[in-house]
Amino acid sequence: MTFFKSGVKKSGYTQLGVGLATLFVTSTFLFGGESVKADSVARGDDYPLHYKNGSVEIDQWRMYSRQCTSFAAFRLSSVNGFEIPPAYGNANEWGHRARREGYRVDTKPEVGAIAWSTEGYYGHVAWVSNVSGDTIEIEEYNYGVREKYNRRKVKASSMTGFIHFKDLSTSHSAGENARSSELPSSGTIVFTEKSPIMDQPSRTGQVIDYYYAGESVSYDQVLEKDGYKWLGYLSYSGARRYVQYTKLSNTEKGWKKEGGSWYYRENGKLVTGWKKVNGNWYHLKENGAMSTGWIKDGSHWYYLKASGEMQTGWLKENGTWYYLESSGALAVNTTVDGYRVDSNGARI
Repeated sequence: MTFFKSGVKKSGYTQLGVGLATLFVTSTFLFGGESVKADSVARGDDYPLHYKNGSVEIDQWRMYSRQCTSFAAFRLSSVNGFEIPPAYGNANEWGHRARREGYRVDTKPEVGAIAWSTEGYYGHVAWVSNVSGDTIEIEEYNYGVREKYNRRKVKASSMTGFIHFKDLSTSHSAGENARSSELPSSGTIVFTEKSPIMDQPSRTGQVIDYYYAGESVSYDQVLEKDGYKWLGYLSYSGARRYVQYTKLSNTEKGWKKEGGSWYYRENGKLVTGWKKVNGNWYHLKENGAMSTGWIKDGSHWYYLKASGEMQTGWLKENGTWYYLESSGALAVNTTVDGYRVDSNGARI
């Protein structure tokens, strides 16, 4: 169920689980009158109506509609962001073909993977919506009731294997669990519960809309503010929006590399401005990222090495010598060690 309120939401469905830590375990939602735990990404019968009612017999992936293969291809496209090649074959052929094409096929279930069975004349495929030990929850078509939606729990070991075209669980879960792993600087998330869309990365920002369990969005920013980690993205209207990913730990301290930049924390909060660490001075930008190269602070220029340490003494850059005083400030219009430096700090 994709819907766009005032151009807020960006896309259909793809990767990663997000939800607030306080609700992650207990929150539930309903599909077909059944309660589904929030760590499940079951979506219910979201199969397109024109396939469901039989008005279109061959789907866009060149498969017969209302069959397990068509539904699996639809889920891979709409939720995982993966387009399976047209006419991929009968279900019992999927795993063999996928393995030949270099995709991982094994007996380890993952959320968003394709459960694959070679039993029967044509075999069967289904979309994995939850994993709990050896028990998996799958969503499927044409099983039990002919050409209809079905959701059930089975033993993972009852399947021939699992095809990992583009799993959801290869990314990150929400809340407390999210802290234990690195978050990519960009990616796609699937929400496991209702999450507000904000106009700024702040708890005091305006709530524009909500994402609901099973919906997803692609993000291109990871920010830390107000004690939380936020994910930012551009909406269809062109406005930047933010969703809260997880609460930051108050015990975090020291350097940490995220998305290609280094950050320094004290008591879980990002440090900005100048910071002395182990006898060396560093400069952290307003967003907390460590500075390198030339920066201007007040009326003075400073140089930060590639390692982030503040430069002092003589520095040769692009064939020109500069002198940085003990404070780190660039010397200008003066004489140092018998050499004259001009108004730009360059040695004459």
